[in-house]
Amino acid sequence: MTWLVDKLSVDDVVDVVLYKRRIERDVDGVHCVATSVCGDNVVAYLIAKAFMDAQAEVRAAGLKMLKDAFRRGLYHEDEAVFRRAREVFNVNNTTFGDEHVQQARKLIADELRRCVVCKIDVFTLFERFIRCIEVDSVNFTYAIRRDDRGVFHVIVKYPADAPDAINRLLTAQYRVTVDSDLETFEALTRIHAKPFCYG
Repeated sequence: MTWLVDKLSVDDVVDVVLYKRRIERDVDGVHCVATSVCGDNVVAYLIAKAFMDAQAEVRAAGLKMLKDAFRRGLYHEDEAVFRRAREVFNVNNTTFGDEHVQQARKLIADELRRCVVCKIDVFTLFERFIRCIEVDSVNFTYAIRRDDRGVFHVIVKYPADAPDAINRLLTAQYRVTVDSDLETFEALTRIHAKPFCYG
C-alpha cells in the first residue's frame, strides 16, 4: 500500500487544499476524509513553485485559480511569498484555453498532494494498519504494517499514549491519520492485545 492520497484525483486534491472543501472517498477499501495539513503561506508558496517552469498560458491559468482561491478564503501575509508569486505569475494579458487550465490543475495537484492526509476511523486503523498488539507486564507494543511487509513498533506504557506516535508513523508512511476517538482506541486495544504477536 502506498500513500493513499496518491490515488485521489487531481480535482480532489485541488478542492481539498486550494478551496478547503471536505472530500470523502473510498481509496483501496479505506474510507478517507481528505484534509489539508498545510497552512495558507505554504500552499501559496508551493503553488508558485509548481509554476516556475510552466509556459505562460499555463501560468496564466494558474494565476486565475490562485486569485479564485484568495476570493474563497486562502489567505497569507508573507511578503516573500508575494514576491515569489509576482515573479512567477508575471503573465499580464496572456490568454489561455481549457487545456491550459487542465495542465494548471495537474501542476497544482502534483505539488499540493504532499499537503493532503486521509483521516480514517479507529476501526479502520485496527483492521488495516495494526498487525497485532503485544502486552506484557509493563508495555503495550503496537505492530504497524509497513509497505515492505515488515512492521513498525510503537511501544508505550499506556494505550492512551499510542495514538500520537501511531499517527506520526501513518502520516509518514501512508499519509493517513486517525481520528481522536480515544475511548474506542483503548477498547479495541484491550480486545486485540495478547501476550505474544505472531506473523
